[in-house]
Amino acid sequence: MDKESLDKASLLKFLVEAHKHTFAAPSEVRKNYRCTKPILPGHKDYDFVDGDWRYHDSYAGSAWAPGREVVFYQGKPVWAMSYQGKVPDDLSEEFIEKVFAFLKKALMSIDSKLPFRGPESFKEDDFEYSFLMKGDYAYFTGRESIKYKGREVFFQDVMGELIK
Repeated sequence: MDKESLDKASLLKFLVEAHKHTFAAPSEVRKNYRCTKPILPGHKDYDFVDGDWRYHDSYAGSAWAPGREVVFYQGKPVWAMSYQGKVPDDLSEEFIEKVFAFLKKALMSIDSKLPFRGPESFKEDDFEYSFLMKGDYAYFTGRESIKYKGREVFFQDVMGELIK
C-alpha cells in the first residue's frame, strides 16, 4: 500500500487502536507509549506502533495545549491532524482535572467510523461532550466541546488530512 492507494478502513482501524493506547488510555496502558524524551522541549509525546503503522502525538501545555498527530505507513507520513483549544481562565485546577478526566472518557468512547476525537455526543452526570466535523478522513475541520451544566468549559479546534 502506498500513499496513492491508502486504504481508508486500515487507516481508521489503526487510528482507533492508537487512540486507545495513548493520551486518553488508562495510565497503566498509556505509560507504555509515552516517550521518555520528547521531540521538542516542553512537549509530551506518545508513540504507538502496530506492524507497518506508526502513530505519533506531540503537544505542549495543559489547560491550553496545541498539538499534532501524525500517522506513518511503512515509515512515510500519510495522515496528520493538528489541534488547539483551551479551558476558560477562571476554572480551578481541581475542576480542570475533572474536565480532562471526562474528556478522556469521551475520547475512549471513540467512533470507529470517525476516530479523530470522541463521538458526536457523550454525556455523564453534568458533563456533555460534542464533536462536530466537516469533511472526512482525507480532509476535515472540526470542533470538540465540553459543557458543564450548559457552560462551555473546554473546546478544541481540529484540522486533519491525508499527506500527499
